[in-house]
Amino acid sequence: MQFNYDELSSPEWLNDDYFLHVLCELECDSNVRLIGACVLRPGTKAGDHFASVMYRTTLQYYCTANVKKTINLIMKIKPDTDGFKKDLLDGDDFFGKEIRMYTEVLPQMAALMRSIGEEYQYPKLVFASHEPHTIIILEDVSSQGWTMEGLIKSFSELEPTIDAIAKFHAASVVLQEKDPTFASQYQCTIAKILCSMRGMTDGCFRSFISFLSETVELQEFVAPVEHFHAKIDDILQAAYAPSETFANVLIHGDFHFKNLLHLQSGGKIVDTIFVDYQMCSWCSPVVDLYYLTYMIPEQSVKNAHRDEIIYRYYEKFASLLRRLNYRGRVPSLSELQVELLRKTELELYHYIVFSAFRHTDLSKVDSEAFFLGRTDNPALKMEEFKETMKTELRRFLYHGIIEN
Repeated sequence: MQFNYDELSSPEWLNDDYFLHVLCELECDSNVRLIGACVLRPGTKAGDHFASVMYRTTLQYYCTANVKKTINLIMKIKPDTDGFKKDLLDGDDFFGKEIRMYTEVLPQMAALMRSIGEEYQYPKLVFASHEPHTIIILEDVSSQGWTMEGLIKSFSELEPTIDAIAKFHAASVVLQEKDPTFASQYQCTIAKILCSMRGMTDGCFRSFISFLSETVELQEFVAPVEHFHAKIDDILQAAYAPSETFANVLIHGDFHFKNLLHLQSGGKIVDTIFVDYQMCSWCSPVVDLYYLTYMIPEQSVKNAHRDEIIYRYYEKFASLLRRLNYRGRVPSLSELQVELLRKTELELYHYIVFSAFRHTDLSKVDSEAFFLGRTDNPALKMEEFKETMKTELRRFLYHGIIEN
């Protein structure tokens, strides 16, 4: 399916009158007049997002004095139809968190970066509301050249993403310093969400263990991975808990290649922004760093530049804290490396579970079946993945992440 089935039709309330109200608020002008009817289209390709229903539209309108304007919009709506998407969002205020991010946190982060001659970019918030319908309307930046790409193919093209996440993390540390209640507004519930998705997790582990059993060179890791699986809920709770030994930050929390938009020049990525701030949480930065090294670049980039990625991130993060006159202690690079080692279980979890997300074309499978663990993991049939596991599983064994 090219588009998500729930975006092929739109709710009755999302109509011309609704958009006229949005535009009047945006322009602070009660005399706004629409030019023609609003035409909604699906927000993204099937599988490019999960926790919302999304649409795009282009509006043309007149303001006072007959000033003609055009605006491209993208909308995120909280699902209200029974099913997987609605169940996924129940019990946590994902939309409330993202609205706070766009209305409060991201503007403050951008202001902090401007104060030291840096820039943090994000899509402009046009309108947001909880009642009578939960909706976030953003400016659609695709018309400005921002596009979603696949896995990043080189270290140089990964650099804008590294720098952007360092800015996001550093700015959050300063915001927490200015407002000690900041962190409490973003308590991490990601582990709880992942633990609730045991259908997907268990399915991925079963497939991975079968893959190990069928690969002669990897059979010795069957028992260690089974033991790892048996402890997975406790492992996730510990991995996503705020660090007691390293500076915590506001993480993006869902930091993969489908939540990045890029600008290109000469066929190369030269700038990157993030979208989907629903999972932002206060915890260790290494949660995002494991996404950064596996869920964004191609495996060859990780293999060749793993240490360089972390080094560039640290140098940018530490430099930003100093330039922002952060009064706390800036952690050392060696402390970051120790923190990465403490939470290396996340890296193994990524290989076993998130590899399915990384390599599955979700436009060709049922997304609900995917999240229930009822689809195959194509990574397990890839020679590159097999060769990677021959190296990585032994590294995990030597580091004490898995044990015989």
